[in-house]
Amino acid sequence: MPQLLLFTVLSALVDVFAGNRLQHTDPGSVAAVAFTTVGVVFCATAAARTRWLALLAVARRHSRDLLALNLATAVTWVSLLYALDWMEPAVANVVSIAIGPAFTVIMQALWLRGDRMPAGQIAAAGGILVVLALLIASSIAGYSAVGHHRAALLGAGAAAAVVSGAASAATLVFSARLSAAGLDVRTVLGLRFPLVAVAGWVLVALSGGRRLGPAVTTGLVVAVIGVALPALLIQLGIRRVTPLTASMIITLAPAVTLLLQLADPRLAFSPRSTVGIAVITVLIGLGLLTRRDGRRARRPEQEEEEQHALHPC
Repeated sequence: MPQLLLFTVLSALVDVFAGNRLQHTDPGSVAAVAFTTVGVVFCATAAARTRWLALLAVARRHSRDLLALNLATAVTWVSLLYALDWMEPAVANVVSIAIGPAFTVIMQALWLRGDRMPAGQIAAAGGILVVLALLIASSIAGYSAVGHHRAALLGAGAAAAVVSGAASAATLVFSARLSAAGLDVRTVLGLRFPLVAVAGWVLVALSGGRRLGPAVTTGLVVAVIGVALPALLIQLGIRRVTPLTASMIITLAPAVTLLLQLADPRLAFSPRSTVGIAVITVLIGLGLLTRRDGRRARRPEQEEEEQHALHPC
């Protein structure tokens, strides 16, 4: 329980911190520094257990799923960093978290008709999408904590948050596939981040590298409190509580982000964002409660991978 509560606080903290610092630096440069650091650390950790040749053999054997997981991870994080740059951190956080489960439920209902969906889960997903649409419209109209920014920029931030959440849902699918194939969490983490690091350096090259220097500190902080520590905490926490409890605690992240962002002087208190985030948090909790029975039969490894997909760490 303490590990998951700390995970939630760190997730909120890195969103507020990144949202503030990205006003002065480039999201692509931050991604390059953060995920090069994280990739090297996790890859070295995985190789220390299995040796480099064995790790390369695993990468070749599962190349398709690992490529898909890398692509989904890159889209998740790069989109989220731009969303945090362009809109209110709490709104970006709740959109990226809530759209994934809602998107997954709707896709399952449409394409897997043989798999019965609880009515409560479908209702929760529909309610989340409605409230998200209202929250995004309110942000674009200038009623979020960032006030009356350019509508086009706020709309782009909202789109980036939606893309981040949808890509995060895809990470769940490919993480589960790799888990089912017998890969442990350390190996998956070790092979998950190369593409997002490459994407970051491509963005650095396109910008001419002019904003790389100021991004180093921000990137290192994101690497530590946004990726590495949360990955460790989620791994420790999920072993001590039920998956449902873990999921419920993690959904508190947008509310914690809302509180922490009050310390950012560029952001004002937004009643509409507060109400929208509160309603979405309740709906996510109700949706999770309706999944309780269906999740009892899953293997522990699958449950652990699902927790990784709840936040793009």
